[in-house]
Amino acid sequence: MIGLLMWAGKDYPAWNENAWDWAWGWVQGIAGWVAQICGGLGRVFDHSGGLSLGQRLGFFATILLLFYFYWRATRAWLAYKPGPVDVQQLTDSTPPLGKNKPSIEDLTAEFRRQLSESSMYAPTTLPAEAPPMSFLELLGDVEIDPKKLGTVLPRLLSRLRPKLAYRVSGVLRFRDEGPDYYGMTVTVMAFVFGGSRALTVWGKDWDEVIRKAGYCVISSLLPVTRAGRQPPWRQWWGRELNPALYASYQRANEFSRAGHYHEALAQYYEAIRLDPVNPCLRVELAEVQEKMDMHIDALDTCQRALTLDGQTANKYDKRLWQSGWNLHWRRFRYLRHPRKYRDVLGLRYRNTIILGISEKTAQQWYERSGANGEDTHEDLIPILVDRYWPVAIELANIDPLSQEQAEHPDNEEKAREWIEAVLSRTRPPEGKDRSTPDRHLSRIRLAFQKAATQETERLAADDLWARIAGLYAPERVWILMRLFWPFSYVQSVRVPLQPVTRGAFQVNRKVWAPLRLTWATECFDNCRPSRNRTDAKELRKQINTARGRIPLFPVWRRRDWLTLYNSACVYAVAMMKEATSKRLSDQLARCAVTTLEKAVLVSKGRFASVEQAWLINEDPDLALLQKHRYFKRFRDTAYPSPEVSKKIAPSNIEQMRAYDYRLLEETAKVMQEVWLRRSKEEGFDIHEATEWLRVERDIWKRIHEVAAADHIWRWRYRVDLIRSVQISSYPVLCGTAGFPPSVLADEAPDGHPAFEKIDELLKSVMKDTEGPRAPDSRSLQWQQFLSQTTATRETSLSPTTFHDLSSGYAATWQTLRDWLAGEPKDQNGEQSFLNAVQRFPEP
Repeated sequence: MIGLLMWAGKDYPAWNENAWDWAWGWVQGIAGWVAQICGGLGRVFDHSGGLSLGQRLGFFATILLLFYFYWRATRAWLAYKPGPVDVQQLTDSTPPLGKNKPSIEDLTAEFRRQLSESSMYAPTTLPAEAPPMSFLELLGDVEIDPKKLGTVLPRLLSRLRPKLAYRVSGVLRFRDEGPDYYGMTVTVMAFVFGGSRALTVWGKDWDEVIRKAGYCVISSLLPVTRAGRQPPWRQWWGRELNPALYASYQRANEFSRAGHYHEALAQYYEAIRLDPVNPCLRVELAEVQEKMDMHIDALDTCQRALTLDGQTANKYDKRLWQSGWNLHWRRFRYLRHPRKYRDVLGLRYRNTIILGISEKTAQQWYERSGANGEDTHEDLIPILVDRYWPVAIELANIDPLSQEQAEHPDNEEKAREWIEAVLSRTRPPEGKDRSTPDRHLSRIRLAFQKAATQETERLAADDLWARIAGLYAPERVWILMRLFWPFSYVQSVRVPLQPVTRGAFQVNRKVWAPLRLTWATECFDNCRPSRNRTDAKELRKQINTARGRIPLFPVWRRRDWLTLYNSACVYAVAMMKEATSKRLSDQLARCAVTTLEKAVLVSKGRFASVEQAWLINEDPDLALLQKHRYFKRFRDTAYPSPEVSKKIAPSNIEQMRAYDYRLLEETAKVMQEVWLRRSKEEGFDIHEATEWLRVERDIWKRIHEVAAADHIWRWRYRVDLIRSVQISSYPVLCGTAGFPPSVLADEAPDGHPAFEKIDELLKSVMKDTEGPRAPDSRSLQWQQFLSQTTATRETSLSPTTFHDLSSGYAATWQTLRDWLAGEPKDQNGEQSFLNAVQRFPEP
């Protein structure tokens, strides 16, 4: 500071002389202040210093108070951080279990790995670390010698700073009552708060027990540590977190990363059931639904969660349609609730994307392809009408659906009637006028596109006001501080305060939304009668204006991943116009690929996993670009691994039917192995065999439902089938890889049939698994027979009966597997399956 002042005044002699005097006086003042402190300390320890006994006692009392505050602050910070957690070796209290006797070392290592994966603390354990003592014990343990202050003070300070805040211990247990025989009592001890918490979990094997115990420990630490301040657990800070909620969320994330989207949906729904007002869970659920091409269900998820930031639906609708830059108090609502604003920001952005991809959303809306069919639409129509009726004011005037609407004097009532009629109309029956569906579909698309444009405008405006108010300033300060942080291993749990960047907002508001709105308007205009069409020159002017803005944003000054990715999407969207020439299309494709290459270079965090699946195959904005030769070259260079470049996504009916085919094929493979192993046993308890048959019957019923073509969007049927197979095949499935198959599976081998053959096979499976001689009917007969046998006090099946039963099921599953995996031209597979079903032994 002094040198800077001297350099600044080197050209001004008079001012330079005054500056020297001021700087020298400042240095003398600091030196004198330090000398007084050192002199006072010397007088305290000098017997002839002239200080009274009261002054010396006051000095030592002040020092002890400062040490106490330092000791408490370091303990509190270590508990909040948290630091390393002492995971002690597990204690075995189980009786002799033979081959199922647990290995204490292996289970302890697995338990520590399970806890370290939570990223709440450094993945280290301190089994030999002594627990912290009380403040008086620490002081009493240090011998204070005034003549050796150079060694006493560092020792005292090192002892005052604790190294351990939590200790985790567990006791392995066993019980005779099933179905969960294995258990563990886990204890979490907090040295800072002076308390402990003990929980007991049970499972069907030791792996499940360890996983549940890890969830219990982490759910106990989250509400009192720094990780609990981050979404999605911010609302649980200082409260008791349900371990089932954390377990469902973690399982959903694991399934989503592995491509098991159907199971991920079930876990997300379970987590939302336990925490219905958490917007972060809804965002992730909507993302998975969008990846599964369930745009209507994703729209329903977002629309129902837009008001989870504490405001009513009426207030949200009023803020949405405010115009201009007037400083109304509603504009600053999110500034008064910054955390709620940030929690819902990602959800609002996802809502604009789903509405903005109007060609897919409108098509699925028109086809009523939601997971719950008509129920989803009937529940969602009132919400959309109340929220987006202003988009229909102009549309109701230029395109009235009836004469009564055209003569209605009230614009609001007319707009509400128009948009409700448009959203309520279903697909006409076959044989009707084919121009009507196209015209009506264009109405739905334009309404959704106008709603997306308005949501994008409001979202960008709210973000601008938040930046003006300094809402993101703390995050910028933290990032700046980390630039000067010493080089060390840091496992941070901080997440960005803003899930969407300012550059991404600007790209969507100024280019993406207007471009899509212009094309939706043109499609709507082309479907209207020629006498009512808009001037073609005006539409062409709007398209050229929107395209003219495109080159501005690839050179956006923000070089973050999302801004560059949205810019590439704008180029790809511009290629979707039918009137685009080949030369212009190649130019746009080249610009899009160049921008994607820049985005790949700056990808960080969770975006790195998004690129491989979403960018390569799933994003609807890149649908036309993905077929271009430039994009294929980019895919082969950016992601050269053939396993990655050939991933497929459930973006249409063909791919979902292909997944159903692979699911049934893997089910037949697993169940064949299960019944082959059972057939080699001498006999089983009749009650256990009855339970097997009950699950077997449920599996065949689920196979019939999954194979039905009209149930393609009923994802719960697939989840029920997977769970039934997992229950029936335990523990065989533990050593069988490939089940359940991933939705993001590699391309099928050359021997697998094409889509036409797959659809034909699944329809045949559906037909052959219904009726009185279907496998589920035979399972019901055997189940009833065993129930009657139980009434006669029989406790076991004869080896011959059980062998015939197991062999019959093994043969049925084997023929089903051979039929599905056979050559497309093979006509004997279905007949072999029917023969195996007909020859199945009767009870």
